[in-house]
Amino acid sequence: MIEDINTNEESKFSYFGWLVVAMVGIANLIGYGLVYAFSIFFKPLASEFGWTRAITAGAFSVYTITHNIFSPFAGAISDKFGPKTIAALGGFCLGISMILMSRITTVWELYLYYALFLGFGMAAIYGPLMTTVSQCFNSKRGVAMGLAATGGGVGFMLMPPVIGWLVASCGWRAAYFFTGVITIIIFFPITIFIKRPPKQSTLPRTSGEFYKNFSFMDALKTRSLWMYCFSFFFISMAFWTIIVHIIPLFTDKGISIKQASLLAGFIGGASIVGRISGGLFSDKMGRRKILLIGYILQMMAFVSLFFTKEIWMFFVFAIAFGLSNGIWISVIAAFPADYFGLKATGSIFGFVLAISGIGGAIGSYTGGYFFDVTHSYNFMILICFFATVFAIFITLFLKPPKPVYPMGKRDPSG
Repeated sequence: MIEDINTNEESKFSYFGWLVVAMVGIANLIGYGLVYAFSIFFKPLASEFGWTRAITAGAFSVYTITHNIFSPFAGAISDKFGPKTIAALGGFCLGISMILMSRITTVWELYLYYALFLGFGMAAIYGPLMTTVSQCFNSKRGVAMGLAATGGGVGFMLMPPVIGWLVASCGWRAAYFFTGVITIIIFFPITIFIKRPPKQSTLPRTSGEFYKNFSFMDALKTRSLWMYCFSFFFISMAFWTIIVHIIPLFTDKGISIKQASLLAGFIGGASIVGRISGGLFSDKMGRRKILLIGYILQMMAFVSLFFTKEIWMFFVFAIAFGLSNGIWISVIAAFPADYFGLKATGSIFGFVLAISGIGGAIGSYTGGYFFDVTHSYNFMILICFFATVFAIFITLFLKPPKPVYPMGKRDPSG
């Protein structure tokens, strides 16, 4: 059987899919390392130009909106032409975004260079490349997705401390310029090894079902897709709100920017553990159970953050928060392939990313707005807590759709 052959191949170190996983992991390291570093530049930018926190955070909100707009198109292009070209273009846009950011003098430049270029860059990288990984695996899809997603955790662990050191030592303009140049130099070689899986590897694993291969329009008509979208919407609102404001939140408590950057690195380190373990256990326990575990742990982390005052308590929060988001990030990108097959995985996941990005845009801006009004991040933390509670509730109703059968075939269950 083709699927049995593919399953055996996946267990071999020489299987081409593992090289794809490694390259996608590096791409995620660079891309999300830059995204997570936004919080490092937050206060230096606001201080130098006299911008409010809402205005400064608004750049990230616009980034998520542009990311939303580009994601479905990037997914569709990847489905049709493959991930290599669009990934190379995405890496170039990431680097150019950072280089241009080193030259900004006005708020419109902040919004244009960060939101437009970075938005397209990440839309061209995360969705298309993660769906490429999902297409390369059947029996070990969870492990592969978890390892690929680990790159983002490594980026979170390494880049905020390094960029924080650059900002403190050389200034924010030099830090932006150096990261942009390094991004372009490193990123392009990895796209050479990112390729589509052979056609015989793209059969969905059906887990006993006779056939399941949804088109985008088929998926759009299912309750499963919308439950998935709204679960991702609320968890993204909670997650990105904290990520955008995490360094200002820490430094407002009297922590230095270097210590705050180190705390951010701890979040990334714990995230690595969560991504690997979440992907591994999801193949055995099921994706939805792992997703709920990650969500519940994130909710508990927000409760602890609300009462955190001492430095050691911030480290406890950092570990819990990083572990929780690592767990759910490791599995959430696998749902389109698991639930809808591989016919339109890129388009479906691109659409889901567009919906979830709206949550990130709303959360990051409102977090800054309520700080400007109340001079405290307490209300923002409450928003994150309740958004996570909503995500948990919706996920309880998340179930696979009924399979779609091609003409001439029938449901074997009767």
